[in-house]
Amino acid sequence: MAQSRGAAPAGWEARILAQLEQREVRVATVAKVIQSYTRLAGKVGEFANHSRDAEARSREVQGEHERLLTSYGRNGGGVGAGGGRGMSLAQQRIADLERDIEGLKEERTLLYRTQGTNAQRLLDLSDKMRDTDERLRQQELEIMDAHEALRRSNAKIDDLRATLKEKDGTIQILQDEMSALQLEIVQIEDRGRRLQSENDDLVKRWMQKMNAEAEKINTVTEELELIKRKSAALSPRMGPAVFEDDQFFGAQPPLTGVSAQHGASLAPRNPVGKIDARMEEVHSIAISSSGELLAVGGQSTTVKVFDAETGEGVFSLTGCLKAVNHVEISTDNTMLLAASSDHTARIWRLDTGRHLKSLTGHIGSIMVAKFNHDASRVFTYSQDRTIKVWDTQRGLCIKTLFMESSCHDFTLLDSAGSRIATAHVNNAVRIWDTASGKRVREATLHKEQVMSVWASATGTRILTNSYDGTLKLVSTDTLDVITVMSAPGYRPSRNWARASLSPDERYAMAGSIDGRLFVWDVNSGDLVRTLDIHKSAVCDALWHPTGMRVYSAEKSRYILILH
Repeated sequence: MAQSRGAAPAGWEARILAQLEQREVRVATVAKVIQSYTRLAGKVGEFANHSRDAEARSREVQGEHERLLTSYGRNGGGVGAGGGRGMSLAQQRIADLERDIEGLKEERTLLYRTQGTNAQRLLDLSDKMRDTDERLRQQELEIMDAHEALRRSNAKIDDLRATLKEKDGTIQILQDEMSALQLEIVQIEDRGRRLQSENDDLVKRWMQKMNAEAEKINTVTEELELIKRKSAALSPRMGPAVFEDDQFFGAQPPLTGVSAQHGASLAPRNPVGKIDARMEEVHSIAISSSGELLAVGGQSTTVKVFDAETGEGVFSLTGCLKAVNHVEISTDNTMLLAASSDHTARIWRLDTGRHLKSLTGHIGSIMVAKFNHDASRVFTYSQDRTIKVWDTQRGLCIKTLFMESSCHDFTLLDSAGSRIATAHVNNAVRIWDTASGKRVREATLHKEQVMSVWASATGTRILTNSYDGTLKLVSTDTLDVITVMSAPGYRPSRNWARASLSPDERYAMAGSIDGRLFVWDVNSGDLVRTLDIHKSAVCDALWHPTGMRVYSAEKSRYILILH
């Protein structure tokens, strides 16, 4: 806004005022010098007049002295007492005149001396006055320049004031527009709140409807099971009902808990081999519990299986119509499961490569699919925000869990899959009971999205990996954090960023978006090793079941084998 009249002057005005004040001081000083010079000149004139008067008086005294001497000579020195008295008076007068002459001479000498001193002072004052005049001339020039600068500044100020006035008008217009927009925003916020309320109500009603439909499906499935059992009981001669591939699914080993124990795991050091997946992008890898086969899924519609020791291709599994987002091999190494963006999960036999089942029912891309320990159940998560539990043998959905927020990953916490842990985009980790479909507990463990979750062999601990650059070891009973792991420069990829535990659960491993592989000590949280070995983001990294080898997949088609 424009400066008010009573406000302090601007910087340039203050400088000009200071220069004018200094000029006034110097002019006053010169005026005093000129006055002193004038008084001195007057005194010199007075001394000159006084000197002339003294010289005239001296001449008069000398003339009178000469007249007296002449008179004294003519009278012959005088006779008698009268002449003697006249002689005495004349001599006395002459003596007085001589003293006056001497005094006048001394006074004249003093006047000459004073006149010389005054003349010298006058010369000095003249020099000083010339210097002062020169300085005054320079200052007058500076003042003229300052006046010119002041004139230009005033013109500039006038321009600025005009611009400021114009901008004030623009600001007023903008303020009016902003007020109108704020009013519109308030109205939009009100509409947004109403829409949010309506959306929440619709979501609630939709979830209730979906739960009701899921309950109906579960009821129908249970009734179908009951009918099959009654049919088998009523027809003993026909024997038990036989479904497609029963002989294969019935070959599962009994549930025994954790797989065979191995020795101490080793942190990887050096790459010793490389597998070319021959696909545009790699999304997920899985290794068989025997350590013999490595499955790779990615942007291709084909799942490729390699010899984990030699890296040679074994066979390719076809059937998916879009990209494969996740692959897994059953614990007994007989089946392979793939989650695809075509809304379907598929199961193949690993010994023959034959397609067994297609699990359909999701209305969004399936991002994760996992077997339980005996492969009797399959769990799938889709972008439709549901986790479905499937009967592997019949390929039927037997349970549907609805997620309140989008999920990146999940893991089974026991061999049957009765409890699962999910990793969410809203920074939360949730524990679910799959039988009831209810959430057991929830915690916000990270500052940003949780990208993956990995369960320990006993299911008592989970490893979470977040986009905030931290991994956390968490107790599944309380969701309390046990260990926090991080490293300078570690940043997981937003789309594919799975972390894993070593078979002995001593180490945690995860890949970064810049192609580096990080290994931490789980107990201390210390960084053990950083390997800069990939050319693109690391999407998945797994230990060999023996813990002596690591398979690390980068997004751009290659899987490195590390010892």
